Amino acid sequence: MKLKKIFATALISILYVGVLSACGNKESGSNSEGEEKIYNIDVGHVVTTNDAYHLALEKFAENVKEKSGGRINIEIFPSSQLGNERDLVEGITMGTVDMAVVASGNVAAFTNTYQPFDLPFIFRDHEHAHKVLDGEIGQQALKSLDSLGIKGLANWENGFYNTWNAKHPINTPEDFKDLKIRANDNPIHIASYDALGASAITMGWSEVYTAIQNGTVDGVAVSIPSMYNSKIYEVAPYISTSSEFYVTAILMMNKNLFDGMPEDLQQILVEEANAVTAYERQLVADMETEFIQKLKDEGFEVTNPDKEALKEAAWQPVYDEYADKLGKDVIESIQNDY
Repeated sequence: MKLKKIFATALISILYVGVLSACGNKESGSNSEGEEKIYNIDVGHVVTTNDAYHLALEKFAENVKEKSGGRINIEIFPSSQLGNERDLVEGITMGTVDMAVVASGNVAAFTNTYQPFDLPFIFRDHEHAHKVLDGEIGQQALKSLDSLGIKGLANWENGFYNTWNAKHPINTPEDFKDLKIRANDNPIHIASYDALGASAITMGWSEVYTAIQNGTVDGVAVSIPSMYNSKIYEVAPYISTSSEFYVTAILMMNKNLFDGMPEDLQQILVEEANAVTAYERQLVADMETEFIQKLKDEGFEVTNPDKEALKEAAWQPVYDEYADKLGKDVIESIQNDY
C-alpha cells in the first residue's frame, strides 16, 4: 500500500512540473543544435477588431514575421479575451501574458512615470503629444517599465478622451455635475471628474455598454474610435468633443521573454514596434474625424465644450494636487519645451 502511495505522489509531482513547464515555455520546434527556435507570442487588447490597436497589431505581426523569417509568430487576442487592461498589465509582470497594448493609466498602480501625460489638457493637440512621447521624457517613461518586469516596445496612442452620456448635452463645466461617468482606473482621471462634481466609476471596457444601458453609469469618457466601434452612441447619444485627456497606449511585453530572445529578434521587435507607431497614430486621428462626421450626418447632437472654461473651473485643483507629486519641472517641460 505504501509503495502505491509513493508511486501516486511521484506521478502527480511529475505531471505538475510538466504543466508548469508547458505554461512557461513560449518556444516551439526542435532544440537540436544548429536549429533556430520559433517564438509564438500572444498579444492581447480590450477593443474590437476595427480599432486602431488591432489594425496596427496586424501590421506589426506581419512585419515581424517577415523580418524574422518566421522565427516570431504573433497571435492577436482582441476584445478582452486575455483579460481587462489591469489584468493584462499584471499578467505581463508575472509572465502569464506575453504582450499587450494598454492605456498608460493602467500602469499607475506600479509607477508614476506616465502620470504627467494623464493630466487634463496637458497636450495642446496630437502633434504636441507625439513630440513629448517620442522625446526624452516619453522615452524615459518607456524605459522605466523595465523595473516592473515589463519591456516597453513603443508609445502608441488611444487618442483624446471625450465624455458621451445618456442624460443631456455637455456644453459647460456645470453639465458634468452629478453624472456617473465610467472612467479608467486612473487616479488623475478620477480626481478630475470628482473636481467637476461627477462621480467616477471604474469598470472593464467590456462592461460599459450594458452599464450605461441599465443605468449603472450615465456615460463614459474614452476615445472616439473605441466608443464608435463599440456603438456606445446607441446608449449614450449626447456626444461631446471635450478632449479632456490624451491617453497614451503602451505596446509592452514580458521582459523575461524579451531578454531570453536572441539579440537580432529583440532588435526586430523594437524596430517594428516603432515603425508601426506613426501608422497607429494616424489611424486614430483619421477615425476621430471620420466617426464624428458620421455621427453628425446621422443626426446626433455633437457639442464642443469650451476647454478653457473646463480647465479654469475644475481641472486646476488637479494640477495643484499633482504638481509636487509628479514634478513641476516635468510638467512645465511638457507644456513649454515641446
